[in-house]
Amino acid sequence: MPKSFESNDYFFTDRRDAAQKLLAVLPHELMRKERWLLLALSRGAVEITSTIANALDLEYDLLIVAPILAPENDECEIAMVSETKEIVMYTALIDSFEIDENYIYEEAQRIHDKSIIQKINQFRFGLPLTQIENRNILLIDEGCETGLSTLCAIKSVLNLGAKKISLGVPVIADDLFSSLDLIVDRIYVVKKMLYFITTEYYYEQFYRPKKRMVIELLEQDRHFVPNTKESE
Repeated sequence: MPKSFESNDYFFTDRRDAAQKLLAVLPHELMRKERWLLLALSRGAVEITSTIANALDLEYDLLIVAPILAPENDECEIAMVSETKEIVMYTALIDSFEIDENYIYEEAQRIHDKSIIQKINQFRFGLPLTQIENRNILLIDEGCETGLSTLCAIKSVLNLGAKKISLGVPVIADDLFSSLDLIVDRIYVVKKMLYFITTEYYYEQFYRPKKRMVIELLEQDRHFVPNTKESE
């Protein structure tokens, strides 16, 4: 969605600009030497991840994570579930809304079977997530607000046996940076915000990418892992 308010506080023109600025703070030589695998964590992160992967001649894939919403509020995310069925809960909200954890697990299964499987078929052409074990992973998103999806992704790749896990985001809340920095090996960021508003706020242009456009980008990108498998 475009911004509905005027502001000169944006740091990025668009996702491509964010990718170039994030690329500038990444350790190029180390990433090439160790053949890091890049993982996009959202539809909006695909363009950023693709830009970086092509610049460094590295492979990338998608790690699909979906929100679990409060039963009486479809705008309130209370947990996240990944394609590997890892779950991360926002316990403070769950407790305050007095939500039974059974609801979380039932919704996680339903969302996995209905939404996540569909996204795997659409965006990864039905192929499984590429091998994570013993690899250096860089998780990439367009911003980091609550940290729920990032934590869910970290939990997923940890349990898949990743050797090292780093996070790359153009913008992140300062307190979230401090907490995530205790979990991952390294965080690469362009801007840390003491008073974080929303990810959208820091982009001049922040439209939700259309599904067809994302699929076309993935189909044509030789660095996207499913395409490398087809060429083998």
